[in-house]
Amino acid sequence: VSRWAQFAAYARDGVWHIWIGFDHILFLLALLLPAVLLWRARQWQAAETFRAAFVDVFKVVTAFTVAHSITLALASFGVITPNAKFDRYLRGDKAAINADELRGYQLFKNYGCIACHQGVNVGGNMFQKLGVVANYFADRGHITVPDGGRFNVTKREEDRHVFRVPSLRLVALSEPYLHDGGEKTLEDVIGVMAKYQLGRSIPKEHIDLIIAFLKTLPGEYQGRLLTGDKY
Repeated sequence: VSRWAQFAAYARDGVWHIWIGFDHILFLLALLLPAVLLWRARQWQAAETFRAAFVDVFKVVTAFTVAHSITLALASFGVITPNAKFDRYLRGDKAAINADELRGYQLFKNYGCIACHQGVNVGGNMFQKLGVVANYFADRGHITVPDGGRFNVTKREEDRHVFRVPSLRLVALSEPYLHDGGEKTLEDVIGVMAKYQLGRSIPKEHIDLIIAFLKTLPGEYQGRLLTGDKY
């Protein structure tokens, strides 16, 4: 029986207390979400000062861009895998990470990775072009539709090859990498980022140390510490 049929039957019989379960509440929220987003978009469109700031980032106030902004805000709000080794280090436990991991953290900052991968989630709160200082896609060849990035949604040429900068919190556990899974290992993707985003090469010794740091970022999920021991 569909939820629509359940809704009609229960509404007819007046037994709302039976129908309102958690999954049904989620279903109702999903039905209401487009209307809520449209209402919020109209509110923000009417607020002149807010509209100017919003348009400066998202170009236009629509239900889609409002949803997009809310998603970004939620993504940057907190960490869903807290209490990582690195979190404990930042809270003052200097023994939480070892010398190699600390050196990797310093290199991560010194090479400029934090220009995009910053904040509590070490990324996930901005967009960036893949190929800032060199043309990654021309060198790789075989251009595909997903390579368009945000251009596929906005149709603005300036958004071609622009992607959301990923959080690195679970990067040690989530190979392959990039939008198409084109880079198979952390060593590979760090080399790509160095060349195409930073315009430099990073020696293997430093890459290994940066990977050691990245392995300190996974935290706990459902009471269990996630580890980067794949590497």
